[in-house]
Amino acid sequence: MAAPDPAPRRPRAPSDYRPDVRPLLLLAALLVVVVLGWVWLGPRILPDVAPAESPGALDGRWTLTPDAPLATTLDLRAGAYRLDGELPLTGAGLATVEDRTLTVAGHAGCEGTGRYAVMLGDVERFGLLPQFRAQSLDLEPIADPCSARVATLSGGTWILRASLRAGVHGICDPPNTEAAVTGHWPEPPGCATGGQ
Repeated sequence: MAAPDPAPRRPRAPSDYRPDVRPLLLLAALLVVVVLGWVWLGPRILPDVAPAESPGALDGRWTLTPDAPLATTLDLRAGAYRLDGELPLTGAGLATVEDRTLTVAGHAGCEGTGRYAVMLGDVERFGLLPQFRAQSLDLEPIADPCSARVATLSGGTWILRASLRAGVHGICDPPNTEAAVTGHWPEPPGCATGGQ
């Protein structure tokens, strides 16, 4: 005997459809696993984030020749120093300041590490606004096997030419933001605009 014919199917209404949420649940679970894995593994596999560098206690450009500030330069910033100009020693190396002591090392042509006592003062800003004074720096050698570095760093009073620190002024720094933007200020002799 033949099987009875199945009843004809009626078309399904849109309300009869049910979405399959299994792929969505699978993606959500995968996202949770990835986020938890990143939170757990991230600190173990990624390098440490270096803290934002803030200017150090002496960061800025210094000069031994305030009447011609560009003739001599001691540039201190971010753990390094550079000597340029008419000096017994030029070049660069590493520098740290701690407890009023400047420690320098790594200078090509200078063996060993040098240590210097730091003495800060201030000077008139060579005709600029009287309420501002420029910072001065004297370095007294504590110990340094490199005689050329001793002669250069302790050869006179360094005057801050251009500051990298808020509230500290150099002889070539404009007195305020407006003067810096407009260029309307009595720039000291020997300070090259833009060459700070």
